[in-house]
Amino acid sequence: MTAVALIVGHNARAQGAVRVTDGRSEYDWCGDLAAAIRDHAPGMYTVIRRQSHPSGYASEIRNAYQHADALGVSATVELHFNGGPATATGTETLTSGTKGSLRLAGLIQPAMVGALGLRDRGIVTRGRADRGGASLWSGRAPAVLIEPYFGSREADCQAADRHYAALTGAIHRACLAFINGA
Repeated sequence: MTAVALIVGHNARAQGAVRVTDGRSEYDWCGDLAAAIRDHAPGMYTVIRRQSHPSGYASEIRNAYQHADALGVSATVELHFNGGPATATGTETLTSGTKGSLRLAGLIQPAMVGALGLRDRGIVTRGRADRGGASLWSGRAPAVLIEPYFGSREADCQAADRHYAALTGAIHRACLAFINGA
């Protein structure tokens, strides 16, 4: 059984933020990130790519998390990177605030900060109607949405590239610790 669903943020039609260093979108870069995390323990992960839906964004999110629910996963991690002003920097994790989501966020956030060495922007709780909230509240399993760095900041992109292997390993170890009850 798959323990963790890695959900690639955005979709092929609306690919999210773009990295200033190489023009790669969130959808593209996070797809590679998901595959690299999965490679640490292929049987532990399923990669789910969100698909645009004629009924809109809410249906896209709901479908991705229904897929994860159908697999019976123990957790979901939605992969993104932040966009914003060129001065913005750091790593953050979004949580629903439920017990399981907070526990998963508490493992993943310090792991990413340790791997990348960027400013710790913390764990941010989001309600159902808040930006990112639909991803955190749509499925049955504890969910987090990660933003390891800002694609709008050259130094953050360089840190993500330089420490890519450390980042994938850190996320994997955090997920493994969550599954093992840490």
